[in-house]
Amino acid sequence: MSGHHFECCFYYVNASLTDSIGTNNDVVLRWQVHLAKEQPRKLIVVIAAIIAMTAMACVWFRSPIAVIVTVLALIGALSDFLLPMTFVITTKNVSAYTLAGKRMMAWEDVRKCYIDESGVKISPLPRASRLEAYRGVYLRFGDRKEEVIAAVTRLKPKDG
Repeated sequence: MSGHHFECCFYYVNASLTDSIGTNNDVVLRWQVHLAKEQPRKLIVVIAAIIAMTAMACVWFRSPIAVIVTVLALIGALSDFLLPMTFVITTKNVSAYTLAGKRMMAWEDVRKCYIDESGVKISPLPRASRLEAYRGVYLRFGDRKEEVIAAVTRLKPKDG
C-alpha cells in the first residue's frame, strides 16, 4: 500500500468481541463500516452478479444442494462488502471483526503501519512484502478517519 507509514503486529484468532476487552484493556475507539451501505451502486452490481451466478448454478448443476452451496460460497466471499465489519482499538490491541472471525494484534507486536485512502494496515512485518496481504489487520476508516489515525498514532510502539 502506498502512502504514509509509521512504525507499528497482529494475530489471527477466532473469539468473541468481549474476549478482547478486559478491565486492563480500555476501549479507545469502536466503530462499524458497512461497505454495501456506503456504496449502493456497487451493491446493485454485486446482487446482480449473485443472481446471475445462481441462475448459472441452477442450469449447470441441476441440484438444489449445489445451488445453495454456490450461493453460500458467493455470500461468504463477499461478506466483507455485504455485512458490517466492526473495528476496535484498545490500549492493548487492535481488532477487526467480520463474519469469518476476528483478526487481532497486540500493539507490542506492531512493526509498521501503512495509511491509504480507505484505512490503515497494521503489520507485524518490519518492511513491506508479499506476505503483507496475509498478516496484520486492516482498519477501514468509514466515517472516522481522523479519529482512527489519531488513535493509531498515539498507541503504536514508539520504537517499532
